[in-house]
Amino acid sequence: MITYEDITISEIDDYDKILEKLPIQCHRNPYQQKWIEELKNKVGLKCTNLWLEYPYYDSEYLSSYYGFYVKKFRDIGKKCMRIHFFCEANDETMKYKGYITVSPIKHYVNLSKSYLSPELLLTEKAFIMLSSFKANLCGQQQHIQAFPWMHQQKDFSMCAHIAAWSILKFMSNEHSGYRNVNIGEVIESVPEQVNRKLPSHGLSLYQIAEIFKRHGITPVIVQKEKGKENEFYRELLCYIESGVPVVASMDAKSHSIAIIGHGEVDIEKLNTMSGLVDNSLLVASLIGSDDNQLPYVSIPFNKQNSEAEYTAKDIDFIIIPLYNRVHQEYKVLYQRVKLYLETENLNINSDSVIRIFLASANALKSSALEDEEMNEILKDLVIRLEMPKLVWCVELSEYESYKRRKINARMIIDSTAADGEITPWLLVHDKEKIRYLDNEQWCEIAEEILEYNMYQKNLKEAEAWNGQQL
Repeated sequence: MITYEDITISEIDDYDKILEKLPIQCHRNPYQQKWIEELKNKVGLKCTNLWLEYPYYDSEYLSSYYGFYVKKFRDIGKKCMRIHFFCEANDETMKYKGYITVSPIKHYVNLSKSYLSPELLLTEKAFIMLSSFKANLCGQQQHIQAFPWMHQQKDFSMCAHIAAWSILKFMSNEHSGYRNVNIGEVIESVPEQVNRKLPSHGLSLYQIAEIFKRHGITPVIVQKEKGKENEFYRELLCYIESGVPVVASMDAKSHSIAIIGHGEVDIEKLNTMSGLVDNSLLVASLIGSDDNQLPYVSIPFNKQNSEAEYTAKDIDFIIIPLYNRVHQEYKVLYQRVKLYLETENLNINSDSVIRIFLASANALKSSALEDEEMNEILKDLVIRLEMPKLVWCVELSEYESYKRRKINARMIIDSTAADGEITPWLLVHDKEKIRYLDNEQWCEIAEEILEYNMYQKNLKEAEAWNGQQL
């Protein structure tokens, strides 16, 4: 029979009661206290109740159990425990905030597949890639907005495996074109080079890229070059703004993580700036999913007073899992856009912020339809415009408009265009005219376009839980 144990969290040390409730096969793991201390420090009293469910048969752990651990002399066991998190809202209702899975492995931290709401772990506002996952609890289906996470298992999976797995899990749940895969399938898809796959000793960049390729994704590897660091961070932020999680590799740390969002945008920086500013310069931190720590880790660009284990400056490579029909990559697109703006094809304020990102055609049209501030003629054109599945968008905002999350000009660009194509534009507008492509003919309409809302469907805004339903 499945048992459920309830733990009320009224003080920090109540988390220690988890140790008393763990099944006996988990007691021999000396690393239990590590993640319990993390819960104390990062979740703390935001959580008011824990439900401990046992046994729970976790598909991710079972894929490693049958693929590897069952071959060991000593029986490890296949029963897991699931710990569910609840928070009390201001209306005294209990809000479900996700779960972590405790596996029976004994040789390292034993947290398997977990979906936790960022509200439990954030200390300040962030913009994160989240998808809706389900958990069945006592016959009721609970929903969590989360990014997939688990801890590495050392001999079966390492940090790079987990980063790739979490991204594949997110993309398959968020987009219909990708197959749902478990960690065992990720391990199996690793191309063998000199060393055997198991026990695992980590992955090279090309092995990580090959994992994505074998699951229908076309990866791009980008290296940070000396003297071109700002270009590297600009490209990284562009794909994050696109809702595309990336694997970040840090040579000096011998570590890989998934980058899944960014922190608050510091709009006050604009008060000391002039000219065309890339929005990446206004972001002070990245948000990562690190298998060595609980998820939603803040990664600052500068160490300063931060207690972070690493900064964005430690990132040497990124691996971008791109949809296979996105043919035009960011670097080529950026040069096209830069040339277009330099030739004054758009009538924009010289003091503006530029934001470049990928968006699905359907989401872009949906956003236009919902925007009550968008010019009706422009709205009609965007909704009826023929586009590929994904398009590049360039949004330009005067400084004061950007502070209000408004835009003054936009470019919609064909993501399937060849690198050599000079005019990949589908629609371009500024404050006084709209140009668009219709049946391979360029059309132009003179129309006053007032500022309207930024596109914000790729990332979800999240803050620390304060008792309100966000």
